Amino acid sequence: MPIGPVCWDFHDLLWIHEGSVTLTVADAPTLKLMAPAGILILPHTPFSGAAVGGYASASICHFTWVDAHMHSLAGPGYRLPRRGEAMHVQAMLRLSLELAEAESASDFARRRRLLLAILDCFDHPATALHAEKPGRDSQLDMAWGMAGKTLGKMRTLSDVGNLMGVHESALRERHRRQFGSSAGRHLRELRLRRAEDLLSTTRFSVGEIALMVGYGHAETFIAAFHRSRGCTPGQFRHRSNPFA
Repeated sequence: MPIGPVCWDFHDLLWIHEGSVTLTVADAPTLKLMAPAGILILPHTPFSGAAVGGYASASICHFTWVDAHMHSLAGPGYRLPRRGEAMHVQAMLRLSLELAEAESASDFARRRRLLLAILDCFDHPATALHAEKPGRDSQLDMAWGMAGKTLGKMRTLSDVGNLMGVHESALRERHRRQFGSSAGRHLRELRLRRAEDLLSTTRFSVGEIALMVGYGHAETFIAAFHRSRGCTPGQFRHRSNPFA
């Protein structure tokens, strides 16, 4: 269901576990959050939003914070998860939901410490989305970013190289120069991380996910996932999603 426009005087941590939502926060451009993703809306910040396609599952945590060292989380405004940390935040939030059912004082203290760890994963939008180290190969970063969004079409490293207009050998050399690692291993890790996201946050079948992340056959995907993660995609889904 749609929410807002509304403006609250407490912090609102909204996390999308399945599906996607659009949010308008204060005067910022409309945000689209696709699971796993979330936003920390600071106090006194007007916002409104709705699920895309009419469905999304989410957890919402309302809280207040008065500690002096948390001045960076004063409203109005919002914060986003740091780049690459969404899955870690989601795991911590799931633990937080389990602890919410406990009533002991020790579990309450754990929830408070866990909230601090979760908040540490959020940063100003400009920093969270656009932080970039000096001297980086921006064209290579762009190519990998595009490849990560279109993995189903990235069957080989040549497809990634085409995004830069270079041959596969040049892509391999530039990747190793910047990262000191194998471009092939990097592409495989992109596939498996995206597969983990889809297994945790969607109801797509293993075969469908295999195609979505660039594997031609489910068997190849299952074997690659098991070699890297030590479990099958089905086992990972069961462990990471309590509702699976």
